[in-house]
Amino acid sequence: MDVYNRFLAVALAFVPLWIAGCKAPIACCDPSLVSRQLACRTSMSMETVAPCQTRIPATVLLEDGLSEDEAVLTALSNNSLFQATLAQLGVAGGDAVQATLLANPQFLTYFPSGAKEGQYTLYAPIESYFLRPARVKVANREYRRVGEQLVQNGLNLSRDVRLAYADWALAKEQAELATEAQEIRSQISKLTNDRLKDGDISELETIAAKVDVLNANAALGVQQASINIAEARLATLIGLPQLGQALVPGDLSMPLLPVQSEDELVSEALACRPDLHSAKWAVAAARERTKLSRWLWLRLDGVLDVRDGPGYTRTGSGLRFDVPIFNRNQGGILRADWELNAALHNRDAISDQIVADVKTAYRQLDQAYRNLEILKKDVEPALVEALQIAKKGFEDGGSDYLIVLQTTNQYLIAKGQILNQTAACNRAVAELERSVGRSLVAPPLAAAEVLAATSPPADGT
Repeated sequence: MDVYNRFLAVALAFVPLWIAGCKAPIACCDPSLVSRQLACRTSMSMETVAPCQTRIPATVLLEDGLSEDEAVLTALSNNSLFQATLAQLGVAGGDAVQATLLANPQFLTYFPSGAKEGQYTLYAPIESYFLRPARVKVANREYRRVGEQLVQNGLNLSRDVRLAYADWALAKEQAELATEAQEIRSQISKLTNDRLKDGDISELETIAAKVDVLNANAALGVQQASINIAEARLATLIGLPQLGQALVPGDLSMPLLPVQSEDELVSEALACRPDLHSAKWAVAAARERTKLSRWLWLRLDGVLDVRDGPGYTRTGSGLRFDVPIFNRNQGGILRADWELNAALHNRDAISDQIVADVKTAYRQLDQAYRNLEILKKDVEPALVEALQIAKKGFEDGGSDYLIVLQTTNQYLIAKGQILNQTAACNRAVAELERSVGRSLVAPPLAAAEVLAATSPPADGT
């Protein structure tokens, strides 16, 4: 019993070291990072859905139609693939917590038997205490890297939903235009039949009008099928592929142009976009790994040894360590250095891509908006008037059928172009919002505040 008391007394000498090691550093985990950042950037509060469950947010009412914002909110809360990626944050959190833990001490004992003395040895891994701060720094930076990348994933999903919604709303508007075309051609066909009865035209001209009606009917069927296809794609993105309820899209809205210039949006994107912050955290983590790699060969154990023999008990202490003659983690150091090099290049590549994304989306929006203004202000009114004059002239017998047909085709083509350019504006806005990293209808992000909250610390903490 004396032996164990002595052993325990000496072992307690290691307790202050262990207690000090348990106080710091800590894992900097923030489970609300993704939802908070997405709410700031999109003004939408996402929800977490358990596996094998479907949840429609309380603010989403499908009975009055599905708006674009409701589709995005439903997707952020319900898209299975996005929810699956959110688990990466929990995994990174587990790694961060694990990095704060010290290695367990080892206890070795030889029981006395016959003439052999008893031996009790305790090994305390001292190097785990010294290397733990560096490991925690790496894990914390990895956690932030994953979190920022998940925020970008949410913005990417929002963009995809808005693109799919634009296609869906466009398909509905095109179906309505096809219905209008069918009605116009049916009216012209009726006029041709009336003029045939009056003997003003030949039967050959009525056949052409009937063919136009048949083509309009076929086009209407194709456009109605396109609505179902676009709806199925959107339903999958928002996580409701088996809803069992028909979704109704809203109208294809005319988006507003951003109040900021192209250069201002580029500067904001470079300061605030999550994937660039993620790349910066990756660089910070890689830099800490290069520092840690210089010491991974280290093994230093504090040793407490008690020997108990006949009539004597001896207690001693010492150190056990590896002698770095052959292995100083040369390969690990080389790997860590090249990983840092790759992380730096990846950060620069993402920065260049952000500039290209913003400029491309901004110019696409500007081009589509200018084209749309010309079509709506100049082309459409002129063609509406020309179609009315042609139909009235044909009804009165003063216009040829070919003129009516040509004017009708021009009118329908222009209407189709207006729809396409409106959809192009909506797509460009979705791309621009994703490129900048926030909703364009929301106020600009304060770059200084975002940088303070998301950028790696300069002091290496």
